[in-house]
Amino acid sequence: MSKLISRAAFLRGALALGALGLAGKSIYERQSLLRQIPCRVLGPSRGLGHKLRDGVALLPGESKDSLQKKVLIIGAGIAGLSAAWWLKRNGFSDFVLIELEKHAGGNAASGRNEISAYPWGAHYVPLANEESKYVRLLFEELGIISSYDQQSLPLYNELYLCHEPQEKLFKDGSFQEGLVPKRGLQPKEKDELSRFFALVAELRSKIGKDSRPAFAIPLDQSSQDEEYLQLDRISMAEWLKENRFSTRPLLWYVNYCCRDDYGSSIDNVSAWAALHYFAGRRGKAGNAEMNSVVTWPEGNGFLVESLRKYSEEQIMTATLAARIIADGDRLETLCLKDAGGKELCIKSSALIFSAPRFLAQYLIQDHEKHNNADSKSLVYAPWLVANVSLRQVPSCRSELFAWDNVDYYSDSLGYVMATHQNISTRTGATVLTYYYPMSAEEPMLARRKLLNLDEKLWSEKIIADLERLNPGIRSDILSIDFWPWGHGMIRPSVGYIWGENRRKMKENSGQIFFAHSDMSGISNFEEAQYHGVEAAKAVLAKFGQS
Repeated sequence: MSKLISRAAFLRGALALGALGLAGKSIYERQSLLRQIPCRVLGPSRGLGHKLRDGVALLPGESKDSLQKKVLIIGAGIAGLSAAWWLKRNGFSDFVLIELEKHAGGNAASGRNEISAYPWGAHYVPLANEESKYVRLLFEELGIISSYDQQSLPLYNELYLCHEPQEKLFKDGSFQEGLVPKRGLQPKEKDELSRFFALVAELRSKIGKDSRPAFAIPLDQSSQDEEYLQLDRISMAEWLKENRFSTRPLLWYVNYCCRDDYGSSIDNVSAWAALHYFAGRRGKAGNAEMNSVVTWPEGNGFLVESLRKYSEEQIMTATLAARIIADGDRLETLCLKDAGGKELCIKSSALIFSAPRFLAQYLIQDHEKHNNADSKSLVYAPWLVANVSLRQVPSCRSELFAWDNVDYYSDSLGYVMATHQNISTRTGATVLTYYYPMSAEEPMLARRKLLNLDEKLWSEKIIADLERLNPGIRSDILSIDFWPWGHGMIRPSVGYIWGENRRKMKENSGQIFFAHSDMSGISNFEEAQYHGVEAAKAVLAKFGQS
């Protein structure tokens, strides 16, 4: 067992190594390494959110400004924007969409600086499955799907398909293309990887007795055969063990995928959810391989902005919904505008609640009388996202400049290069978006750490990570911006997706219609859009419109 060294000894050694490293550098490089890198902690409006959790003091109703609309939508993430999109495309515009933040997007938000646009969260969408009809419809409207070939396969806009190479993995001292470990594998390790992907291919093609795919997108269209549903009652770690998977490369890869899509490890994700990641993606295209994705420099911020334009006249940002009072067919939603400075009462006949589902217990008066789902039991995965601006594309241990860059040895998920999608030579300044799911800690503890984020500690951690992949990158860093996501995404824990609680979560409450990816247990664009559109369809039906 190696001997532990003291922190002081470690720092002395680090300083000595740093001095040796600096000695061989040019004057410019030494100054770059010694300078203080500008850092900012940005992120969601925690202050207002916590004010809601702790209880907001509101004035009597008569002293507020008032607004009357047929429909109120709360939350301008993908679900809320999709509900608004569906209402508008069906000729219904008597609604208002309110959002706590100063911008729309939820965890698909994005930013921009003088170098490039970049994501703050969700950053791609896989090719749409045949049953993902709402996704295909939107993609056709936006020109993401430009046409269909003679085999009725969609043809995607080449500008939006992820440019090659899509992914690379750093392992055993060098890079390989793709994220499935390939180099230096033992026979047993190769065998397990082959066997796993053979099982995935089999599940991808399975059709249940109810004529539904075993794993569909949206997931509510999946087969209800017990053969598949029982997978939700065990963890992915248990499933792997039951199927005699034990080698490190395979376990690393499956765990990476669970952390990437769900922010949680194989121990905390249901086997159904984990297998859905692999077997649910069946989208095909006439001009791209099945595992292709569409992406943009700003990630899914492109979709946010596209959806926002459909209903920009109806969107009110910087508006906190503080209390929803249901009285028969009438709804009153008490709001705080402009960071709590002004109060507003929105009266409506229907309400689409597209904010994270756990907020309903704080917002809806007598919520338990309207819906007895247990929102307190929901588990949310905390994340840290950082955008690192560089004066030039970083040198790396490979000539392979990929969009997604992953380190086999890191606790992070690596980084995506925002400028990878630009039509230009890949030189000059760029922005790297670095993702770190805090899956190794209890969510509550991780949230406390993010609340008191130490930017110097995290900047050094991130730089050390990046240096392993891109030696000398520190001298090219212009700034680092942090975005802590305390409730980044819902965790598809064992038993949640096909359990009783999620079924209750989806139930509407009188005039209140719920719409969020929380209602799926999987936080991605397709699920959020599906629940937004379904809620909008239910509202239109209420008013006698199809």
